[in-house]
Amino acid sequence: MMKNKTPLTTALLVLAMLLMPAQALSVNINKKININVIDMEISEVMAMLSAKENVNIMVNTGVSGTISLNLYRVSIDDVVRFAAKAGGFATEYSNGTYFIVKPEDVGSRYKSDITDVRSYTIRYSDPDKVKTLLEEYVSDYGKVTALKDRNMIVVEDTIDHLKRIDDIMTNIDATPMQILIEAKILVITLNDSDAYGINWSSVFSDGENTISSTLTAPTTGLSFNRVTPDIDITLSALLTDDRVRTLSSPNLVTVANKEASVIIGDRQGYKVTTTINQVTTESVEFLESGVILRVTPTVDDEGMIMMSIHPEVSNGVISPDGIPSQTTTEVTTDILTTDGESIFIGGLIKNNIVEGTESVPLLGAIPILGSLFSSETRSSINTETVVLITPYVIGGEAHQDMLVSQREAFDREQKKMLRDSEERKQSAEEEIESMFYSWAEDDDDL
Repeated sequence: MMKNKTPLTTALLVLAMLLMPAQALSVNINKKININVIDMEISEVMAMLSAKENVNIMVNTGVSGTISLNLYRVSIDDVVRFAAKAGGFATEYSNGTYFIVKPEDVGSRYKSDITDVRSYTIRYSDPDKVKTLLEEYVSDYGKVTALKDRNMIVVEDTIDHLKRIDDIMTNIDATPMQILIEAKILVITLNDSDAYGINWSSVFSDGENTISSTLTAPTTGLSFNRVTPDIDITLSALLTDDRVRTLSSPNLVTVANKEASVIIGDRQGYKVTTTINQVTTESVEFLESGVILRVTPTVDDEGMIMMSIHPEVSNGVISPDGIPSQTTTEVTTDILTTDGESIFIGGLIKNNIVEGTESVPLLGAIPILGSLFSSETRSSINTETVVLITPYVIGGEAHQDMLVSQREAFDREQKKMLRDSEERKQSAEEEIESMFYSWAEDDDDL
């Protein structure tokens, strides 16, 4: 066991090390040695190793404290590093000299053999958010710097931790998938027989994929299902009765985990007054109402698409006092579907008040007296909004099939237009020829 040394002994050991011939300092740092110290000042341990094993060791200012070591048949290099680590310090090695430093001083004066520096270009993520995430995975020697104006992250850390950072960056800043969302928003006029909405549950060939939220009648409500031939037949029948009109057919493109939205309606502004510390400010906010569709898609490793869907049908009013109010029918749900599969959403009921004037022809237009021959009318019409949503992973198989189908449909339409044009041209030529022969016969009669 080695005893604690006095400051005078330590000074003599350091002096002896400095006076040694230069050739004596050449040492194999992989040489195996034994060391046993208890509660010994770290600087004295380093001085002892330096003197006994002819090793160059520089102890930085601020490195102090006692350590205990019991090591047998360990290389000189490991002994120095273990001793520094036991005291909570770091070891750097450069040009044959060990430097014992505080962790925060690693690499501050010379190139460190502990840490390395790597830079990453951030393409699709927020640099500040990436910095916050990476700070959870760096070591005590690690440091993360975000260069937001250049979309870069600079990381300094040990080689092992930098490998972990490489793997993390590969996953969190991967190229996101793009999703094409084809939506069709239809409005169906309801009659007395389906005042509570169309009973879609009776339309579906099977009910296992249906989610229904009852409103008033027990068989109607918000309905979700995969589009089947039965739904197409029902919509075609309603279209024949002139009860269906297309409100909008938007095509939205978004990246995975980002919201895409379409709003068909009004944005009514109203003033908001805020008073803080006797300072009053006014701002304008907007009340959105109408038909609103918000979709956030997510794609898993197997190509399945999870869609967070929020359809809404609402009416908004701003009172004369500037107070907004809104009546709404809305739902938020998550639906898992395959690439290119259409989803049906029904049951969004909206009541429309139609105001007008009925009058006796001519008499109702007489100034002043016309009011005696006319009356105000007010009627209520219920409509149901139906949404069809089809997601496509851009570049996926379903998307390619859809593009081929569109191209074939376009070619058929072009051929039909060309054929119709040829038929019209031929018909016109035949008509001109017929007129010519008719004139010729008239001349012969004369």
